[in-house]
Amino acid sequence: MAPTIAPIVIYILSFFTPFIITLVGLPFHIRLMHKRGISGVDVHKKEKPKVAERGGIVILIAIVLSSVLMIILINDPELRLSIGIFCITVTIAGLIGLADDIFNLSALLKPFLLLFASIPIIASKRYKPEPILPFIGKTRLTIAYIILLPFIIAVPANSVNMLDVFNGSMATTTIIVLIAILFSNLIIFGNGLDPLNDAGLSDSGLTYIFILILVGTILAFWIFNKYPAKVFGGDTGSLAIGGALGAIAVMGRLEVVVIIAMIPFIMNAFGIIGSVKGLLERREMARPTKMTKDWKIESTRDRKAPITLVGLVIQKEPLHEKDVVKTFNVLTIVSAILAIVIAVLTNLSGVVS
Repeated sequence: MAPTIAPIVIYILSFFTPFIITLVGLPFHIRLMHKRGISGVDVHKKEKPKVAERGGIVILIAIVLSSVLMIILINDPELRLSIGIFCITVTIAGLIGLADDIFNLSALLKPFLLLFASIPIIASKRYKPEPILPFIGKTRLTIAYIILLPFIIAVPANSVNMLDVFNGSMATTTIIVLIAILFSNLIIFGNGLDPLNDAGLSDSGLTYIFILILVGTILAFWIFNKYPAKVFGGDTGSLAIGGALGAIAVMGRLEVVVIIAMIPFIMNAFGIIGSVKGLLERREMARPTKMTKDWKIESTRDRKAPITLVGLVIQKEPLHEKDVVKTFNVLTIVSAILAIVIAVLTNLSGVVS
């Protein structure tokens, strides 16, 4: 039997492995994309700089390699299988994003394909159809849960994708959400340690591993994606990260917490879908914003433009791109605090067993 590695070492490696892979890999990726002419124009800058695209490829590679390392290091077959299922789910979501980055999938096909990202979780039964609610406890949904499960993966993936519109916006907001999930997991399920398990970890310990892998990856990505961005994540990155959030919600039994923490994402997504009366790609919709003479973002006032979170943020006055992202962060912090409050109420009501 392989020697057991201390859980604290596993946690440390979960963060630093993807952080280093992303930090080292992105500069090579940026040079390669510019060399091949795969770049996009940053329309929110006066100089209209060309920014390397498809940085999500490195994000996906970092998540996959880190997950494989955890499978190698953790001395428990069931925990290994759960990590593998998480990795496959994220990979499917990321590959759908990559296909969209390359081939421009239709607005209906992309979310439809994302429903299939849930198949590994369903097939392996890495879920419990008992969402935990404060004061109520475990609710038994059984068949209804299986029907809803694909949407628990697809909705966060699409929501993250729709909010990835400004330098650093996707990175900072998702890190805030992940921090909220981390504290909520600690409050509801404890530190994730299980001395009776060969690996020293419980199922909730895997949630910490998933969170740390994502935070390490996204934090390194943010260094290159923050204002002024040197790389865009593309749909590959946003769908992989959003799919990972959905997988954490299901596999970590934190469905309600994740939904509340992601309120700004969900508001933005449903605002867009509701206002254009359906699913449309960005290129098919009227632009909701334009740039002022002093290069601030303002609403276009176009009635055909979708209702977006940024439209609400700049309703009173035009804002600089960095200020819009700061406001996104503040809104996400508020929803993250609400998610933690729900976790506290769940714990105080003693409904978890």
